[in-house]
Amino acid sequence: MQITILGLGTLGISLGLALRRALPEARLVGHDPSPERTREALRRKAVDQTNWNLLGACEEADLVLLSLPLGEIEPALRAIAPVLKEGTLVMDTAELKAPVMAWAQAYLPSSTPFIGGHPILRPDAGEEPNPDLFRDALFCLTPPAQAPSWAVEAAAGLAHRIGARPFFIDPVEHDGWMAALEQLPSLLGAALLSVWSAAPARRDMPQAIGGRFARITAGLPDAPSGRLAATANRESLLYWLDRLMETLGRLREALAGMGDEAAFEDLFRTASQTRDAWLKSRQESLQALPIPSDQPGLLETMLGLHRLRPSRKR
Repeated sequence: MQITILGLGTLGISLGLALRRALPEARLVGHDPSPERTREALRRKAVDQTNWNLLGACEEADLVLLSLPLGEIEPALRAIAPVLKEGTLVMDTAELKAPVMAWAQAYLPSSTPFIGGHPILRPDAGEEPNPDLFRDALFCLTPPAQAPSWAVEAAAGLAHRIGARPFFIDPVEHDGWMAALEQLPSLLGAALLSVWSAAPARRDMPQAIGGRFARITAGLPDAPSGRLAATANRESLLYWLDRLMETLGRLREALAGMGDEAAFEDLFRTASQTRDAWLKSRQESLQALPIPSDQPGLLETMLGLHRLRPSRKR
């Protein structure tokens, strides 16, 4: 069984490491246009080999995992569609699902099942590649209505094998939540950097930036993906931006002496309580999710079902 990983950043390398441990018999092939990333993936033994040619990396794959920025997924799907074997399962890891599902429907033939995926990592997962990155992650899955049952089961089994909890969700509902939980923090981080870049202190005291500022502004998407995500999820993102601006406006009034100064104390007290409750309920809700059947060899069999049908190139 060949698994091809497109994109060898932190997530892609971690996928390779986790799959190496979960499916030791699988042949792992990686592709990334960055020579540094391909060398790092090989050094860490996250893949067995890399292929500089995108089509060559995918044409013999039983499973293709797209660990790519949102802005690179559409051209990748368009490029690989003609060379995939019949029955190859394709999955992605992007933070938005509705646009990716539309691209998959537009470019992939009906004989190539696509299951949308998005691993939401635990808060302490860290930023370095490691095989435990997905432990206790919520792996959101958005299968289309026409997806064959074996592909849905294979996707859920894959998530379980790498330590995550599969969670089926509608792509539009998923993207509504991601506007608040992923995109809004990214916009806030980018806005903070924009404010800081115009401040004279940026040049006078660059060493003054500490861990809190660094954490808030870390993990920003690349410019094309950030723009694409914002426009694709415009309605949900505008809703959450309006809620944030309303809250910031009330806090500004309180700070300026035009409102209740106790608002700041209430804000921090409520925020602390909310965060504590969230961390507690997160683990409890994860444990309540059903675990897919994991019979020996079941995942490998499901991913190899296309071999029972005539394989053809398009």
